[in-house]
Amino acid sequence: MKWDVLRLDILPRPPPRPRAVAVAALIGVATGLISSLPSPLPDVRLQNPDVLINAEGVPLHAGIAFGAGVGLISWLWAKRDPGKCLLAMALTLMGWLAAVNTANDAMQAVVGSELFGTVEGAKASREVVGWVLGGLFGGAVGAGLTAFGAGVPGEAIRRPQAWGLIVVTGTLFGLLLYPAALADLVALLFVPWQAAVLAAIAYGLSRRS
Repeated sequence: MKWDVLRLDILPRPPPRPRAVAVAALIGVATGLISSLPSPLPDVRLQNPDVLINAEGVPLHAGIAFGAGVGLISWLWAKRDPGKCLLAMALTLMGWLAAVNTANDAMQAVVGSELFGTVEGAKASREVVGWVLGGLFGGAVGAGLTAFGAGVPGEAIRRPQAWGLIVVTGTLFGLLLYPAALADLVALLFVPWQAAVLAAIAYGLSRRS
């Protein structure tokens, strides 16, 4: 049995689009489930001293797992270049961290504002708006940097219609941040978001059936 997927001298063979999207979505489900597990890594403090990435919040290993998924897809269907695939992984991890920061900043800005005034329930309403905007902005930033990273080994991702689809997908699925926070279940965000974004990347890399 030949393990062509491991060979550097084999050019990637993008599969038909439906199969590529399905495979990428399954990889995203796997990375999303891994991301939802308690973090084995130490806490990482972000710019805001009140925000930590850890097992109780947003685990650092989630970005690593998702970055590995982007790197795997890039290796399979974009370019067998270890350096570029590792760079795609690193940029994806940076995007993950930036998304967390962005979502937190949006949440804090809305909750600390005077939106809805001082009427009864105003703070609760601000929190809802904060979660929604945080999910949208965070999803957009994370997906944008992920698209940039995937575009390093994958030239097809650099087309506006390809990276645009990735960003729009990440933005819309970022809305799941609110129900995930409400249910205190990060899998409600991680699994569908990662599956959808990886599927969008595969869509850009694959060929028409």
